[in-house]
Parts: sequence; structure tokens; C-alpha cells
Amino acid sequence: MFGLLLVEDEEAIREKLMNNVAWADYGFEPVLGAANGLEALALLEKHPVKIMVTDVQMPKMNGIELIKEIKRREYQMKIIVISGFAEFEYAQESIKLNVSDYLLKPFASKRLLEVALRFKEELEKEEAERSEMNDLRDQLKKNKAALIEKLLLDLLNGNAVANIEAQLDFLGLGEINNRDFQVAVIEIPENQLSEMNEEEKYLLNLHLYQQVQRLADANAYRNFVVNHHRNQAVLIFIEPDQNLPLRLEEILSQTHLALKLSVACGLGRQYRDLADLDVSYREACSALQYRYLYGMNQVFFINDLNPDNQSYHKILNALHRHPIFDNIKIGAASAIEEDLKRIINEIRLAKLNPELSKMVASNLILLTLATLNELGYNAGEIFGANDTTLVDLNRVESLEELERLLDSFFDRINDYIRQKRASLNHQLVEEIRRYLDENFAADITHSAMANRYNISPSYLSLLFTERTGKNFIDYLTERRIKKAKELLKHTDMKIYEVSNAVGYKDSFYFSNCFKKMAGMSPSEYRENTK
Repeated sequence: MFGLLLVEDEEAIREKLMNNVAWADYGFEPVLGAANGLEALALLEKHPVKIMVTDVQMPKMNGIELIKEIKRREYQMKIIVISGFAEFEYAQESIKLNVSDYLLKPFASKRLLEVALRFKEELEKEEAERSEMNDLRDQLKKNKAALIEKLLLDLLNGNAVANIEAQLDFLGLGEINNRDFQVAVIEIPENQLSEMNEEEKYLLNLHLYQQVQRLADANAYRNFVVNHHRNQAVLIFIEPDQNLPLRLEEILSQTHLALKLSVACGLGRQYRDLADLDVSYREACSALQYRYLYGMNQVFFINDLNPDNQSYHKILNALHRHPIFDNIKIGAASAIEEDLKRIINEIRLAKLNPELSKMVASNLILLTLATLNELGYNAGEIFGANDTTLVDLNRVESLEELERLLDSFFDRINDYIRQKRASLNHQLVEEIRRYLDENFAADITHSAMANRYNISPSYLSLLFTERTGKNFIDYLTERRIKKAKELLKHTDMKIYEVSNAVGYKDSFYFSNCFKKMAGMSPSEYRENTK
């Protein structure tokens, strides 16, 4: 319902306007009447209306004065002015006041109804649009935390963010732009989640996030906590000081007690440009990996873990692009052995101290585990749940011991990959054999089959011969000739028909192949088997 106010000083006209139309039937209620502007304002204070119809010439406060006061009070309504022909100057002034419509006396009640209904439709449309916009604003307000997290996730992942200053201002984060920041990562190792079902993992993730958020907020630093991975909470500290590692140790200790699980924390370097958020995050993740060397429930700061040693950094940087990882991917065991010898020799020539040598070895192990994960292999299957390689690494006392430990580590990997590849190769050959058995009559070529299974023709030949004891062509020929014998023995098909039926378009070539395989021509074979 929309309230309607009729302002007219002549009572007879006012009564006619109020009663000649069943206003309630058209959605107008309440319908109020006033004799002048002052009465109208008194009614508006108690009964807000959406449409007002007002005369111009009235005592005490005329229509133009009423409209001005309504505009001053910022009442939101549609205003229809009614006046006589002789009051043209009032019409001009009302137009300047942006009234909604102007009716010239005399007019029929039906005409006023038409105008009021038009404005009612406009008001309903405006109200619907306003309601929709308010809903969107409410939704945006509720989702602002999610939008902040999305922006931070994009920055943490190194994604390009357009108009970052405008986004920060919109999200109320303008003050963090061009401020020093530092990223820390608190993580629960995946091996502690292996016995949990999915619901338990999600609940633990929520517990981790809430616990870290609460503890981070208890410190003086402005911070953001992002739930980056299911077992990982990322903390972004704005304008941290030198005491941050100590505060993180407190957060980590209390998180460990609250979750009753071992946790670890990595801390990246301090930066100022938000575009470097991903750099500090990657550094924190790199520092976090040292939990494999030094144990859990500790904070590892990247600055403390990378001594300023030129030879060490050179070896470490080269390690990320080392061919040993490509050789793991293709299962080249002998090449991996040679790669490992070269790495050990580089450490020996650089004369790295035992601590730095172990760091190179630990990075090699961690990068290898990442490569195995990339290949879809399960490290737990290879090394078992209680593997002690990284613990043992910390105990070695010489480069020779270190080399033996790494040899053993990679031997287990090579054995596992060899077994996996053997199983996969067996499945591949069986699939090729089934295809040949079912489609021998098709136009099959060596190269086409290799393309079909995404391997080289030479590897197909090698694999097939190794697994079946026969080369590819011989196997296909045997299968075709076997079928040809059945057709020659049990049907009256002509020789060329048999040839086509088993995949030979040239019956002369078929006869030669048949004779080589059976010791006689197709005709002789048919005569001898009747």
C-alpha cells in the first residue's frame, strides 16, 4: 500500500478528490486530506506518504512553500501540482522544483487516478530496484571478508591483481598499502592427517584457522590470517618488528597445545610492495621444510637458514634445475647414479662444512619428494610411514656417509619406479594384444599403433617383444593366419575373400604370408583339411 496526501483548501473539492475514487482498491492507503501546507506537514510527520497532490493557492502556507519545505526535509515522494489556468507563474516555479506532474483545473477524478497509478508503478519499480541494490550491498558487506581473503590469496599465489590500490580502498585496507609486511606459515604435516576421515580433516582445519586467528589478534601487530590449504594457515603481519619470531613461537606453542598435534612455522623475509607477498610466502614455505631436519614445533626463519656462502648458494640454486629430476621422471636409474655422484663431488670441491652439506642434501631430498608427488607416486609406499632418512641425515658425520645415505634413498626410488613401470608396461602390452586380437582384420600398421598408445615405434617393438617373446608384426601375422585357417577349413569363402576378411587387401601377399607360416598355400591347406 502507498499513502496518498491530498492538499486542497476548498473542502468540497478536497472531499470530491478523496471520495470519488475507491483509492484503497488501487493500493492507496491511507488517504489523507489537508487544507493547507501547515496541516500537510503535520500529517507528514506522523504518516509518511509516497504521493502528494497539492493545490497552489492556499492560506497560511501555499503549495509552492509546502514543496520547498518538503524538499528541505528530504521527504521522498512523488508530487502532483494542481492549479488554475490563471496561476501559470506557479506552474513555472513548481517545474523548477522538479515536481512529478502538473494538472490544470478543472480535471476529472479519473485523470488524477491515472497519474497516481502511473507514479505508483514507478515507485514500485524504484522500490524493487532499491531493495535489490540494498540486498546486493548487504551481500557485499557480508562477503567483504571473503573478498579480502580472495585478494590476499591472489597475491600469495603470485596472480596479477589489477587496480590493487582501488581494491584495497574499497575493502577498507588502504592503510596497508606501502607498509612493511612479513608472511608466516603454520602447518600441520599431512602424515598427521592420514588416519582422519574428510569430516575430521575439515574440522581440524577450522580449529587450526580459528586458533591461529585468535592468537594472532592477541598480538599488537595488524594481521590477516588466510586459510590457504587445508592443513595450512598463512599469517600476514603488517609493520612487524624484530620481536615477530618470538611472538610466533608463542603462537606456535599454544597452537600445539590446543590441537594436540605437532605443528611447525616458516617465516619469510620482510617486504613493502604487496606484489612481493608471494615471495615472502614462498620463503616461509621453504623455511618450513626444515622441520624435516630439525623437528616440529619450531619457527624457522628463512634468514637464519640460508647462510651467506657463495658456493653453497650456487650449488643450491643449480639444484632446482638439476637433470637428476628429469632422469627420475623417465626412470633412468644409471643416469640418476651419475647425477648423484656429480652432486657429491660439487659439495666436496666447494669444501662445504658439514652443516651446509646436510642442507644441500636435505634440499635434494625435498625436491625429489616433490618430483615424486608431481609424478603421482606415493612417498609413503616407497619409504614406509616410519622412514628415518631425514633424521639419519642429521646424524651423518662424513661426506662418505652422506653419499651412502643418498645412494640408499635413490635405490629405493629406482626399485619402486622400475616395479611400477613393469606393471604399467605389462598392462600396456596386454591392452595392445587385446586390440590386435579383436581388430586384426583392420588396417593396422606399426606406426599407427605407436601413435594410438603415445609411444615411439621403436619402444613399442622393444616392449612387445620383451613381454610376449614375439615381435609386433609376427604376432599380428600369426593372429591373422590363425583366423584364415579357420575360414579355409569351415567356410566356402574364396581365397581373396579370406584374404580381405583377415586384413590383407592383396591376396597374392596373403598367400605368401600364409605359406611362410603354414608351410603350404591356402588352397593346399583347404584340400588337406577336408
